[in-house]
Amino acid sequence: MANIFNKLVPYRSPLELFIEHTILCVEAAGVMKEAIKVYLNGGNIEGFSKKIDEFEDKADGIKIKVREIYSKLKWTYFNKSDFLDILHNTDSIIDITDDVLKMLTMNKVENIPEDVAKDILQLSDLVSESVIHMSEVAKELRLIVESAFAPKEVKEGDERVSVVEKEEHSSDILGLEIGKKLFSKKYEMNAVDIMFLNSIIILLMRIEDRAKNVVERIRMITHH
Repeated sequence: MANIFNKLVPYRSPLELFIEHTILCVEAAGVMKEAIKVYLNGGNIEGFSKKIDEFEDKADGIKIKVREIYSKLKWTYFNKSDFLDILHNTDSIIDITDDVLKMLTMNKVENIPEDVAKDILQLSDLVSESVIHMSEVAKELRLIVESAFAPKEVKEGDERVSVVEKEEHSSDILGLEIGKKLFSKKYEMNAVDIMFLNSIIILLMRIEDRAKNVVERIRMITHH
């Protein structure tokens, strides 16, 4: 009887698995932030990259489970393609943190100007905070569903979305400022190092953009 019930009602819902996936994003962003700090201080970051690989493996397992569950469910709160699109965006966050870590192992930039290093650290902090808030929006989505889309819960979810959107705007401004600062030092720094650091900045901004995409899609399905 228990086996029949488990087939009819999956033990874990896609939403629960999605929340777990966003928590992996938070952990990956935290590891990335710490790795950037170590890198800027001249330390070794090889071990950090291995941690991100572990998060990627766990995230892949979650994606497989979600697809399996959706293939069996007759009815869901959300459109399957919308939900899988949101999951794709969270998955890309972990992928991009991996890209950042692997890039940092390719080139050791020496004597990074103090003002540039400080700004990069600040940007990584902003990005990490935005991923944390994205995960909070995902948890808020669970409350919205459990409340049968009660207006109070939907409003609170919207407020959290606004926080991420403001952070994305702040990180965009900071990222552009760092890029301008880097290229203004073209007579002081190695050109390859300038392009390399700017590539890292672009990847960090991309993570922020993915987090914003997730919360905006969540807002869309809660107002559908």
